[in-house]
Amino acid sequence: MDVFSAWYYSFSPSVAGFIASNEALRAPVRAALYPLLAILGLSAFVYSTLGWAPEFAVVMAGLVASSLIGLVYLTPSALVGVWALRNRKGIRATSIAKGSVLLLALALAALTLGEVIGSYVLLALGSLAIVLVCIAATPAIAALAMLRPDHN
Repeated sequence: MDVFSAWYYSFSPSVAGFIASNEALRAPVRAALYPLLAILGLSAFVYSTLGWAPEFAVVMAGLVASSLIGLVYLTPSALVGVWALRNRKGIRATSIAKGSVLLLALALAALTLGEVIGSYVLLALGSLAIVLVCIAATPAIAALAMLRPDHN
């Protein structure tokens, strides 16, 4: 959270001020934020449901949030990218899914090791890797699945 907060608060106050002062931007930005609020609510529910194991609850809530954020906000871009690359050989949902699972396992291992040995650096890197893998892999896999030849 420290890494995210430092990054987020480095620019968000100026962006919020710009949006607040621009009448034409307020409604579209508000509409774009509604899915995010629902995703964060679902993640909070996951966390509270798994509250008996706080470390596990945090990881699962993070997986849910980052996967759904990627799915909702990045799938349109992923569809365009996958559509542009679909004639190239070797780009398959299964290979991306397998690579994503491997990267996710490595990130979870780094997170676990960081927790066991008390390494802030490993905790931060593992958390960051989990979020990035989920945000990128979920829309990529969804786009590949939507553009499968038997889907058309």
